[in-house]
Amino acid sequence: MEGYLRDGGVTILQAAFQHSYFVDRSVVSARTPYFPDRARISRKHYPGKGRGDKAVWEDRPITLGDNTYAHQAWRKYTGRGIYRGSGYGVRHIWGYPWDPDAFTAGWNLCYMPFWAGMLTENQHPYPELQRAIKQASWDLFFRDNPVCTPPSFITDPGMNLNSVLGDQPVLLLGSEVNSKREPSLPSGSPTTDVFEHVKQIRSKTNRSWVIICKGIRLLQGREKVSTSTRNVQSNAKSIARRILRETALTIDQLEALLKNHGVWK
Repeated sequence: MEGYLRDGGVTILQAAFQHSYFVDRSVVSARTPYFPDRARISRKHYPGKGRGDKAVWEDRPITLGDNTYAHQAWRKYTGRGIYRGSGYGVRHIWGYPWDPDAFTAGWNLCYMPFWAGMLTENQHPYPELQRAIKQASWDLFFRDNPVCTPPSFITDPGMNLNSVLGDQPVLLLGSEVNSKREPSLPSGSPTTDVFEHVKQIRSKTNRSWVIICKGIRLLQGREKVSTSTRNVQSNAKSIARRILRETALTIDQLEALLKNHGVWK
């Protein structure tokens, strides 16, 4: 499959990310996990117990089940259900479904095609894809202003997604992302906090507002590519994509944010 995809001009990572969806950060920040008293059955961690049975996790009473509550959490986070027979399913990015803090947590859920999801499982992994999916979760939810205290099993995978995905975006689903309203900032994220985050990224990368705004327009298809060199275009799109990925803003929300703070060029 990898050979066929490369012959078609894409990598496995690009193909997987083109059809995989993460939860919008603002929705996860508001509530995670969604059902803190639920966990998936596990012979190792809950021996002899099945669906509907009561159990205890670290002195905490919980109820065990299959993936039903993970699916319900996905629906509540994104406003979209699981489409049976579509070739898609919800995967646990970091695993640990027996842990009630991870089972229905938005930072641990990704809606993926079956073929891609299978390659993230330990039974038959494609290690680079496993690492990239975890990196997207880390960048979205834990790199800056974590949505919660990261569990001990979560660490930065150390992959630069820009280097493997280029300008391809990380796809998000959530109430703000799917709304039909005019561009606005994610609910639950104060404007000043989000803008401070953008300024931190700008400072770390030593990029100007002009370059960032150029990158936004390039990604929107509104900038004439002939007005700058290929290297400038690449740098501009790269910093814009990084800001979008790390803040979980949509491109229209980012433009609105910069205009609201008077730095749009």
